[in-house]
Amino acid sequence: MKCLIADDEPLILRDIHRTAIAVLGEDTQFLLAEDSDEAVAAIERESRDKDPVQIAFLDIEMPRISGLEIAKRIQKISPNTNIIFCTGYDKYALEALELYVSGFIMKPVNKSKMTKAVENLRYPIRKLNIKCFGTFEVFFGDSPVRFKRSQSMEVLAYLIDKRGGFVSEDELRYLLWSEEEDTDKKRIYIRNIISDIRSVFRSFGVEDVIINNRMSYYSIDRRKISCDLYDYLDGRLKLSDEEKSTYMKQYDWAEL
Repeated sequence: MKCLIADDEPLILRDIHRTAIAVLGEDTQFLLAEDSDEAVAAIERESRDKDPVQIAFLDIEMPRISGLEIAKRIQKISPNTNIIFCTGYDKYALEALELYVSGFIMKPVNKSKMTKAVENLRYPIRKLNIKCFGTFEVFFGDSPVRFKRSQSMEVLAYLIDKRGGFVSEDELRYLLWSEEEDTDKKRIYIRNIISDIRSVFRSFGVEDVIINNRMSYYSIDRRKISCDLYDYLDGRLKLSDEEKSTYMKQYDWAEL
């Protein structure tokens, strides 16, 4: 996810950035702007990418071009960007309301205020959600993700389990067929499975979740997904011993 923060006061910009990291997570890509020109340029640049800015925190009283005017420009360039005003003056509330923005936070910005604003976005951010504890499942927002090939789910689960580490085609072949003889047909099938996963993710507008290098090794880009395993490992999720014992319970290899 990408987030723009624009404020002409460097200290305030730093404080909002620190709060946004706590609320949105360190995996978020932050674009910081100290003036209106930088803010608009960032939105224009990122709107040409497959992953545009999802949230923009804007100061209202900025030199040359006000945050209100920046918001109007953002709405033309990137209509689905959530705009949240951060200001010390409540006199702008009516004008902000007339722009139908996602939020209005009175300074000083703290974690509680920002969390509430993010939880009530005008354009909710739908992410690829991976559930590892219990039955391994994949969702985009609240919608279950289904693959065309029966073994695609297991290959994805294995890549998730490796936590961003690269996995070779030989390792994936062994995962699916164990000691059976290696053949060109099986190598091609592994590549077809990877293609299936990528194709399904692409249909949801989620790009480049699976990374590969030139030697036919594959890994997961952890920044592109929300996963209960990674939340647990990073200390954001608490689990009982019983819950931990259900990790990817449909796969024998996951018991290790």
